[in-house]
Amino acid sequence: MIRYWRRLSLARQILIFVLMMLAILLISFVITSRIAEKIIEKKVTESVNKILLQVEEKITGYYTDMEGSSMSLLYSQSIQNLLNSEDKLSVILLNSEVTSMFANTMSQKENIRGIRLYNSEGTLVASIGAIDVGVKPHIVESIEYSGLLSEGGVNPYYAISIPIYNLKSEKVQDYRGMCEFIMDVGNFNHILNKAKITSHSSFLLLDQNGKMMASEGKTTVEDSIDINEWNHDKRFIVQSVTLPRSGWQLISIIPRKELLNDLSTIQHLNIATYLVMIGMLSLFLLLFYTRIMTPIKALMDFIKAYPKSGGESRFPVVYRNEIGVLGSSLNKMLDEIDDLGKSVQLTQKRMYEFEIAKKHMEVLAFRNQINPHFLHNTLECIRAIALYNKVQEIAEISESLSNMFRYSVKGTDFVTIEDELAHVREYARIIEYRFMGRIRVEIEADRDLLGLKTLKMILQPIVENAVFHGLEKQNKNGLVQIKVYKPEPEMIQYIIKDNGYGIDQADLGILMQHLRQSEDIGNTDNKFRQGIGLGNICRRMKLFYGDEADMTVSSQLHKGTVVSISFPAIDNQEQMEGSAHV
Repeated sequence: MIRYWRRLSLARQILIFVLMMLAILLISFVITSRIAEKIIEKKVTESVNKILLQVEEKITGYYTDMEGSSMSLLYSQSIQNLLNSEDKLSVILLNSEVTSMFANTMSQKENIRGIRLYNSEGTLVASIGAIDVGVKPHIVESIEYSGLLSEGGVNPYYAISIPIYNLKSEKVQDYRGMCEFIMDVGNFNHILNKAKITSHSSFLLLDQNGKMMASEGKTTVEDSIDINEWNHDKRFIVQSVTLPRSGWQLISIIPRKELLNDLSTIQHLNIATYLVMIGMLSLFLLLFYTRIMTPIKALMDFIKAYPKSGGESRFPVVYRNEIGVLGSSLNKMLDEIDDLGKSVQLTQKRMYEFEIAKKHMEVLAFRNQINPHFLHNTLECIRAIALYNKVQEIAEISESLSNMFRYSVKGTDFVTIEDELAHVREYARIIEYRFMGRIRVEIEADRDLLGLKTLKMILQPIVENAVFHGLEKQNKNGLVQIKVYKPEPEMIQYIIKDNGYGIDQADLGILMQHLRQSEDIGNTDNKFRQGIGLGNICRRMKLFYGDEADMTVSSQLHKGTVVSISFPAIDNQEQMEGSAHV
């Protein structure tokens, strides 16, 4: 497969790749659409379940309130006496009182349309409300809820039948009759009204026989509903819950089309995006063929023909795009090849001259090492004579000067920070003797940094510069402070501060300019003599550390000068030499 792919032309590879992109994009659109539908249906189903539970709680609370009110009414002394009395006169007298109690209950519960009281034989003994729903009196052992009832086909009602027992009887249950509450279903419409989740959804309350007792929303159902038929209708999302006491059903019906309206908008947008992508990719193929493939073919033909034509022939650059740049680069390369052929002899000549110059520099370097060694041996001799004659000061100065010369002729360009500071201390001892203690050098360095590598001969020339240009010019005591620390985890910083004469701002500006110029190896400008030592140090730092190294000088006249040097922290000499930017 890979071999076959490699044998295909670039145009065919791009075409196959574009078709694969379109196929993947189409599949992703379909999959994401299906997933979005499932997620929406799941979220809506969860929301409707919560709403159904809330409606169920409201209706159950309504049942509980109604049952509590009825119990306090039906087990009152008057109704108990009416059902237990066999005296007709007492029954007539109590009937009026019971009817008054019924009227009071109806005034408190607006949805009660009638109350009918039956004795144990099923005889109506008291009633209120002109409602005859055609319910035959019967013995009920527990609270019963009827299905949908109506008065002449209008004004739908339902009945709650509650058994009444004799409280004074010694029997466990002494049945004395039952009371029928004729209830208006309009109260449920108010509860269902708050349960709709979409504008075209429906919320239904069905009795035990599937007859619709109350509804909210658009529905074409008039008589009864078969919930199984609705569940199999894919146009709707149907959810239901059965109320525990009455056996009624709460049903939510949501049109699937309405639920996915927003998703259909996204689907249309995806289709439009897909068509736009087809158009853009077709345009890409056209541009690819005309602007890339055709010029590449012309370039390939030129390269094949060049060995035969050769000479001064060049590729004609027509386009100003990348192919044009490639053609121009090819022409430039051919020009450079011609120039290279003409300059081979000159290059060889320069190589010979370079080798001669290199040998000459090695000889000079060897000669330069002779004098420091001679001076070192001479100073050791002076030190021995001073010790013999018990002149301690001369011995110590000679020792320090000898150590300094020995340090300067070390073969390596890199030393530890500890060695560099020791070299400064030797110089400081000489300065202390020379100026009779008037000039001191203080060193503060983090112990963790002493073993790290640094470029040799950095600090001592700066200290010498501070003594010569700053501290000698004043009569007061002089102090040079050296601080070595890490301002950042991977950087080391030297701070050399003196309280000397200082530099005025004009000269300081010139000094900084020469420091910047000294970064150029070929720059030998020495007009500003004060900056020669600093310039050499700056140049060496830039050569070995690159742009990561930095040197700044700040100064105020009669207040002193501060030199700051920062460079990368490297604890390995091989790393140091490998990082040199020479």
